[in-house]
Formats: sequence, structure tokens, C-alpha cells
Amino acid sequence: MDIDTLSKGIGLFSSALAALKQAISLLPDNAHKADAEAAYERAYRELKIAEAETANKLKYEICRAHFPPEVMLSKDDKIWVCPICDNKKDKRVFAQSSISKPNSL
Repeated sequence: MDIDTLSKGIGLFSSALAALKQAISLLPDNAHKADAEAAYERAYRELKIAEAETANKLKYEICRAHFPPEVMLSKDDKIWVCPICDNKKDKRVFAQSSISKPNSL
């Protein structure tokens, strides 16, 4: 399976979960609704993990400050920001620190 197919599948699953959440909200408050909400939460967590794994393969940054992990966003591929917790990762700092400096004697 290629990454495009996987990404499309995750998008479709995400849409289905959104519809499911809306349908659950229409249920009367009882044990069946609580079971449905718990099943939805499990499915949502699995979706977020799949999104993070896909994004990681596409070389996006992942915020691991919370669970499930969240895909970080960037406008310039240098500074990445988590849309959930506002955690920031500045790739310019990593690039500068990985440059070896000549030894001066």
C-alpha cells in the first residue's frame, strides 16, 4: 500500500468518525450511549496514532508532549507548532547544532 492510499483511507476514516460522533450525540443518555462514546474515543485515539505514523513517514514533525501524538504544523519547514498544546520545535536550532566546528589549537 502506498502512502497516498493510506492517507486517503485515514481521511475517510476521520470523516466516518465525525459522522459517528454526531450520531452518538443524538442518542438518549443511557448505558448504550456511554458504551458508544467509549468506543468512539478508542477509535479516535487509534485514528490519531495512524495519522501520526503517516505524518512521520512523510517527514512531518510529531508532538509527543501528550497522547495521542499530534502532527505539528509549519509554514516554512523550520518552525513547527503543535495545534493542541502550542509546543514548538525549531529545526534551525537542530541544523546549527549538528554542524561540526573545527578544532582550534
